[in-house]
Amino acid sequence: MTSPSSVEVLILANLHDFPTDRVCVELDKLGVRYVRLNRETLSEAALRLDPVAPRLQIALEGRRWSVDETLKAVWWRQPTFLRNTPHQPLSLDEQLDRSQWPAFLRGLMLFDEALWINDPAATYRAECKPWQLRQAARLGFETPPTLITNDPEAPVPAQLGKTVAVKSVDTVLLREGDRQFFAYTQLLDWSICATPALRAAPVLAQAVIAPKLDLRVTVLGDRVWAVAVEADGVGVEGDWRLRKKDQLAYPAFMLPAEVAERCVALVAQMGLVYGAIDLALREGRFVFIEINPTGEWGWLDTPDRPIAAAIAQALARR
Repeated sequence: MTSPSSVEVLILANLHDFPTDRVCVELDKLGVRYVRLNRETLSEAALRLDPVAPRLQIALEGRRWSVDETLKAVWWRQPTFLRNTPHQPLSLDEQLDRSQWPAFLRGLMLFDEALWINDPAATYRAECKPWQLRQAARLGFETPPTLITNDPEAPVPAQLGKTVAVKSVDTVLLREGDRQFFAYTQLLDWSICATPALRAAPVLAQAVIAPKLDLRVTVLGDRVWAVAVEADGVGVEGDWRLRKKDQLAYPAFMLPAEVAERCVALVAQMGLVYGAIDLALREGRFVFIEINPTGEWGWLDTPDRPIAAAIAQALARR
């Protein structure tokens, strides 16, 4: 039996994660030794983890790998919250799968001398919207006046205005029968929300920023790529994700140096290496909206914005 291959980079992803496919292509170009474990096929692998050594032995599809303390980096593309609510009771096997495999993957944090993009514990905290806003404000970002409440009598109109941007406190992905529901940001008259039904769950209400130009800022370490989000050459009112993809354009945007530096500082302050930051530009002011530590970037990866190549270089520690 041949000796197991040593691993420089550990990829923890999913089968249909095409941005990770791009990272793997770039790692191949660099000649980096890596192994990719996909969440859906973990049970097909034979895994042995010694937490003290530490050492992870992997056997999959006739090949063997060994991960030890010489590991350089980990690309973490796993959820820190299981938001996909089952629409029917889970079998015992499914319940075990949903509880034990995520715990096993989180346990790989014991390779704590490797570079994690991003560290799961830091990702967990960074996905908290209230904490994001507090950290951004501390760094000097302007943030929208915000109130998180389930109180229909809260003085929202007095503090934020009659019409407000209503958001979920965390990503909402619900199922009812064969139907799925996803919550987008909506501009609503607060009177629609201020009913006894609001007691059921809190919402995040913010003052409306309009007119505005949405900016997506992708940060990797000290590298920054920024694009504007436009429809017909102008900014989009409300949530641009509600527009059809062919209606949107993402031209490059040059951030002022101090704003770019603040974005880099925010990612670092939150214990992250990578972050996708949403800003709104209004009347020359850059307003922080949110940061997604697992935000998608594949749609922005171009020869002018070589994000996949940059991620591969960071993982290779080059």
